[in-house]
Amino acid sequence: MKPSNKAFGIITLSLKPALALALACLTLSSCGQAESKDQQEQKQKQEHEKAMMILEEIETVNESIIQLLEGPANPGKDENRNQQGSKQPDQRQEEQGQQQGKDQPQGEDQKGNEPQQGEGQQDQQQGGDQQGGEQQDQQQKEEAQQGGEQQEKDIDGLKPQDAIWDGVNQDIIELHSLLNEYIPAASRLGASAELATNASNTLNQLTKKAEAKSHNEVLNEANNLFKAICDYYALHQDKRAPAKLLLFHARRVMLSAKVGDWQTAVTAMNDLETAWNTQKNAFGEEQKDTTAMLDLSVSNLAGAVAEKNQNLVAIKGLIVLQNISELEKSLEEK
Repeated sequence: MKPSNKAFGIITLSLKPALALALACLTLSSCGQAESKDQQEQKQKQEHEKAMMILEEIETVNESIIQLLEGPANPGKDENRNQQGSKQPDQRQEEQGQQQGKDQPQGEDQKGNEPQQGEGQQDQQQGGDQQGGEQQDQQQKEEAQQGGEQQEKDIDGLKPQDAIWDGVNQDIIELHSLLNEYIPAASRLGASAELATNASNTLNQLTKKAEAKSHNEVLNEANNLFKAICDYYALHQDKRAPAKLLLFHARRVMLSAKVGDWQTAVTAMNDLETAWNTQKNAFGEEQKDTTAMLDLSVSNLAGAVAEKNQNLVAIKGLIVLQNISELEKSLEEK
């Protein structure tokens, strides 16, 4: 017996509400998934921006160490940060010395400006007083000069070199704190454990060299830490990452040549030329002039290394650093 059309109609009518409900659920589910995806993307964007801010601060503090030790720092970084941190005590002591110098002669000036009573009496005594005053002024000037020299030697109770290393240690403490904050954030964005281990180990080495106050070794370790920073910039797909890597190689050339390690200087120079030849044709018209200058300066630096001339390497190296800084700046503005 065939089912009647009436039965089919009843079944169809009963299915319509169910289908409508199912479609509504699917629509709500897809909307919820889309909203959730947007929220995830927004959250990831915020985490990326926060991580980049910390990374840039890490780079700035690391450059501060190189500036403090008068190494080949990145010209594009704000040198005022380090100057304010390390030279304010000098300025404060200098101002105190100047004020002390002003205060001491001021007493003599006040004495000299006092109304003179009996001007016509005892000229010979006045001449003697004048001579005595000149001697006292000279003595006070010598004392003020000696005091100023002592103040230059003592900065907040520290000798100049001690003050510099105190600044280096303060920066290193800040680096440990910043890296502790950055590494977990970078890991959430896909950074490998190898990157984290390398950065941490390099910072530990930097800390140990600073404890020993090994000037050149601290500069080398600070540059090695900069290499780890470069790797993180590459992770974030930052356009400046290739230029920063050039800076690492150029600085390694300069630091090696400074101590007469020409074998390492030659190796670093080869690495710099290889990295530069790999990327120099990838830049646009906006960087045309900068890349031309950088290309020439890299070639000149290679010549200085070949001659094993420390002074030439120092000069040509600084020009390379300046050109790299200009390239990095143009990539940042792009």
